[in-house]
Amino acid sequence: PITRFLSDTGIQSLPSLDTWYQTTTNSSNLNINSSFLLHREHSENQLTEMMKHIDSNLPLPVTNDSLRNFAQLIYLSQIHQAMTLKSISDLCRLHSSVDMINPKTSQGHTMGLMYWQINDIWQAPTWATIEYGLKWKMSHYYVGHMYAPVYPIAMLTPYLANVTDENAQLSFHVVNEVLNNTYGTLICSIYTLDTLTPRLSFGDDIIFNLPGIENVMNFPYSTLMRRTNCKDSSQCIIHCSLNYNEHQIGQTLFLSRPKNYQLFNPNLQIESIKQISSTDFNITITVDRPALFVWLDIAANITGYFSRNGFNMFQPSTSVIFHSWTSMENFDKANFDIRYTSLFDVTLP
Repeated sequence: PITRFLSDTGIQSLPSLDTWYQTTTNSSNLNINSSFLLHREHSENQLTEMMKHIDSNLPLPVTNDSLRNFAQLIYLSQIHQAMTLKSISDLCRLHSSVDMINPKTSQGHTMGLMYWQINDIWQAPTWATIEYGLKWKMSHYYVGHMYAPVYPIAMLTPYLANVTDENAQLSFHVVNEVLNNTYGTLICSIYTLDTLTPRLSFGDDIIFNLPGIENVMNFPYSTLMRRTNCKDSSQCIIHCSLNYNEHQIGQTLFLSRPKNYQLFNPNLQIESIKQISSTDFNITITVDRPALFVWLDIAANITGYFSRNGFNMFQPSTSVIFHSWTSMENFDKANFDIRYTSLFDVTLP
């Protein structure tokens, strides 16, 4: 139901390997079916349910390396948690206007959403978005994104419609919660995952004088798919960029479950790391094909957070800021261990 106020929503994920290493150095414990992990799961059958949900939406690891397999399951569980919270929030925010009340059911006009929960009290599979030790899960980055005061939403109705469905609609909206005037442009592009060149781009200007929701664009789904020669929903993906008042925020619409897409090697690389202050570092990332759920992680001996994480890349390069909790005056690039991955890596043996 689309409630007036959603006060408690959440789903579990696994914390990072660095967090698990705080509790055990025995690699046999780091297995989704280990007695160690089951002992730390205090919600009955949650690990089984988690794996079931991951399997229905995301590609499962194929590697025979047990530790790498577990690390990839951690990554997938955090994608699942992040996307679940985002999907719930997007639906509620889309229906936050008083005009969205359904007269037959009284659903709609959602005025608030709270998720469970922010911080962890121990190293375990939990609903938290911040791990024990303050490392941010992917969901915590998504929470900062999905609560943005000016926010784009892309919807396919019905969900996961067939490309031949003549009744299916693509709609693009912008939610504005800013009291002052908001001006900008929403640009959306349809991509395939084998090239950074979009098959089609379209957009429109947005102008808000008051808080509200604007339905910026609507298109028949089948018409756009024919125009872009997308013969199957798993062939194409839509990415939107909202530029407003010198800010930018992105939004990706999967037209099929991510597990159904053919993933290509994006050649994800870190091109440079430049220190810009005693605590901040500018990291330049490059790809030559679209990369899904780009995830950056840093060695356990360095604490801090990235300006964004778990994002989708449709441009050849992008910059991310890492902010350290402590001063790093004597920066040594050789000891600045940043690990990075994308969904493609899960498909590698």
